Amino acid sequence: MFIRLLFLSIAIFSALFIYISYLNPLSIRFQYLKDSYLETSLSILLISSFFLGALITFFIYLVKDISRAFRERREKKEREQLWERFYLATDALLKGNLSKAEKHILVYLKKRFDDPKAYLKLAEIYQKGGRHQEAIETLRKAKGLKVDQLEILFREAQIYKEMHDYSGATKALEEIIALSPTNLEAMRQLRDIYIDEREWDRALKLQGKIIKRSPDEEIEQERRLQQGLKYECARLDAERGEEEKGIKELKEIIKEDRSFTPPQVLLGELLYKTGETKEAIKVWQKGFEETHEIIFLNKLEDLFLSQEDPRGIIHLYLEAMEKNPNNVVIPFFYARLCLRLEMIDEALQRLKEMELSLSDHPSYHYLLAEVYAHRADYEQAAGEYRKGLELEGGDYIPYRCTSCQKEAKEWLPFCSRCGQWGTYTVCTQEEIKAPLSPLPSKLMSWDF
Repeated sequence: MFIRLLFLSIAIFSALFIYISYLNPLSIRFQYLKDSYLETSLSILLISSFFLGALITFFIYLVKDISRAFRERREKKEREQLWERFYLATDALLKGNLSKAEKHILVYLKKRFDDPKAYLKLAEIYQKGGRHQEAIETLRKAKGLKVDQLEILFREAQIYKEMHDYSGATKALEEIIALSPTNLEAMRQLRDIYIDEREWDRALKLQGKIIKRSPDEEIEQERRLQQGLKYECARLDAERGEEEKGIKELKEIIKEDRSFTPPQVLLGELLYKTGETKEAIKVWQKGFEETHEIIFLNKLEDLFLSQEDPRGIIHLYLEAMEKNPNNVVIPFFYARLCLRLEMIDEALQRLKEMELSLSDHPSYHYLLAEVYAHRADYEQAAGEYRKGLELEGGDYIPYRCTSCQKEAKEWLPFCSRCGQWGTYTVCTQEEIKAPLSPLPSKLMSWDF
């Protein structure tokens, strides 16, 4: 292509020279010094002047191009060296060599003091080394560059949380939401801080916004969390002495989801506390009928025994066993109740009936040991207790979170490990564990 253009240029200039020579046949004297001159034709003078100007222009641009090439080559080498520093800093950070990583990134920053990524990397190095305050100061420098602030603010919030400075983390996350009102990640992190700080009202308000912006596949999970926050707000109102307000809020929660256990348990407790014992019984009875959670029978058991009405709870247990013949948990707790009431023979009979189903479970043997001990058959009691220890070697733990498997000796409305409400339930038939609870002194010798 270049050769073709060269020949085309020569042909054009040759034609131009012939044409000018034809129009200007006369010779002229061209004086280039005071006493020096030469004879030439006008056409040659014009063409020579043109070529001389072109040659001078060519050399001027050639020098500029060479200079620019050398400058670009030098700049490219400097950039490569800087990026090599950045890479070495990242590599050292990943390998845990924080001092080496800091050294490389500081060298990089001397040349590229306007690069926010470098400040983020340095802040990460300080964060890994536990130098949180220096990390915060580094991020402030990055914020002063007036670049995209989101990544900087997220890192700042993370560092503040590691410092347990939740006010600082809250401020950073609020800045993110102000810059990006639809940022789900920032809203969720802020909500989690509110939950950790037990600021239930603020968490609930923010959760409503999160649900509106959550994808369809996550809405159900977010609504479940919203129910838990509503429950905590109602519980908080009750603790403040506003029982009526709490009762009203709990009823609203139950209307929305009757499978949610915590508000039903708490509603019964508040009704009983305010003197509405019959209403409390109704709430817990209905709760058991709809969820089959043993916590409701436990609550009813304590209520009836505190009212010195063991017949009422016995009737409920018998009715529950009749309606749920395949549920081995209910007769197990009924046997425990019989033991509490000193109905030793009834307790022993029920446990014997469950021997095939529960003989591989330690709690069965623990409870059977208690029964034998009440019959003064200490040899049998010791044998059963040893069997329980052989199978498990632990204490009674009746409740377990269905989400993260954390165990607890008592039913809890909230799991602190996985952060979910309403997940604790009595262990299944395969892993049933039941503790004995104290009995009112007036009923210790009661029997049919």
